[in-house]
Amino acid sequence: MPAAPAGPTLAACFNLTPGTAYTMTDPDGGSTSGKVLVVNESFDGAARNGSVEFAGATDIRSAATYWSPESAGIRFWGFVEYDAAGTAQSKTVHSAAFLLPLTLQAGQSTVLKYTDTIQQLTGAQAGQTDTEAMEETWTFEGFETLTLGGKTFTDTCRIKTLPAAAGQDGPSTLWFAKGFGVIRVRHTNSAGQVVEESSLNAVTAQP
Repeated sequence: MPAAPAGPTLAACFNLTPGTAYTMTDPDGGSTSGKVLVVNESFDGAARNGSVEFAGATDIRSAATYWSPESAGIRFWGFVEYDAAGTAQSKTVHSAAFLLPLTLQAGQSTVLKYTDTIQQLTGAQAGQTDTEAMEETWTFEGFETLTLGGKTFTDTCRIKTLPAAAGQDGPSTLWFAKGFGVIRVRHTNSAGQVVEESSLNAVTAQP
């Protein structure tokens, strides 16, 4: 008998395919969509897969985030923030403890405690490095099929994140799709009201 098809996995949602590109709706409700490009490029001394966000429809970078599935979990490496001209402004490197376990089942949560090392790259504080202890609860809410921008994404991973010191902020919910990264995001306040939301509205390149 043929082998039964493998079911969806948490790791698959975090696989990135460099060259994939799409646009996301403006989280503030405006009419300008923001471009996103999946890349493989140098970050913290090694080639990493990452997701680059651009300022609206321009080719000016606003942020880049890097992660990859490893044998023990999803390893989040860090991110770069850019100024209005697209120049790298700061680099944040996560410690090895920022690892989402692959054993997480739908409905389960894990507390991630890690350290961020933040390096200022430009301006008067260029060269300054600070560290910050971080703690977040990540909940894998399950697999979900979404149809966005005329494309159906099967078995996306719905993840809810909540910082330990959330204050007036509530949890954020992110949908990760194989090859693409984050294709939908929703931020809420402590009362549960949606304060920002963005979702994929067009696929512009898919290798």
